[in-house]
Amino acid sequence: MEDPEIIAGNRMLDLLDQLKRERTILNLNVLGTGNEGLSILLGRKEVNGSQCLMMDFPAGVRYDILYAHGRKVVIQFTDKNKIHYSLRSVIEGVSPRIMYILLPKEIQRIQRRRFFRIPPPVGTKVIINDDDGKFEFNVIDISEGGVLISHPAAFHDDRKFFQHAKKTLIIVYREKGNIQMIKINKAEIKRIKRILETGCYNYALQFIDCGRKEENDIRNFVYSCQRRFLEERQIR
Repeated sequence: MEDPEIIAGNRMLDLLDQLKRERTILNLNVLGTGNEGLSILLGRKEVNGSQCLMMDFPAGVRYDILYAHGRKVVIQFTDKNKIHYSLRSVIEGVSPRIMYILLPKEIQRIQRRRFFRIPPPVGTKVIINDDDGKFEFNVIDISEGGVLISHPAAFHDDRKFFQHAKKTLIIVYREKGNIQMIKINKAEIKRIKRILETGCYNYALQFIDCGRKEENDIRNFVYSCQRRFLEERQIR
């Protein structure tokens, strides 16, 4: 992978101001806690004598993050050209509404395309119906490049669902009260992970064959999920 471009100083501050102005969705990962969620940047503020980023309390994280002071955090996002950015910092403080992150020294810009994952509306499903049988999965998150799914029961058959297996699938979701479906001709299982708390299995699939119309449908669905997220995260 190519070396990242380092953005620092006034360029970094301008980029942060842009993130706030455009309400860019940020993926926030608190290292070592299993806590990962989506947020937006509300601005900057001095806290305990240090400049901090003010983040809306991340959607999808557990509330034990309220005690995450001093934890390291990685924040990632993509721009309109799907260029990937990443920054590392430390949590200075957390309230039920705002997380304060120490202002980083730099942001890394990586010159490669990368899809942004977003949770879909509750009830979004993936249906796999092939020679191995018909199975229905819940969608955890989706991007233009793939989907993370989970079976609601502690189900797994490594003869049917194994790494690098190719599957035809249908994404089923509700849009404006109507049921919509997107067919993916071929997707490859890239990762399989068992969730210890539930015993269920997560499957990460990469889209490797779908038509142009289906690509546009996926893109539009992902964008609608982003718009819905931003509407739900309106500044109160």
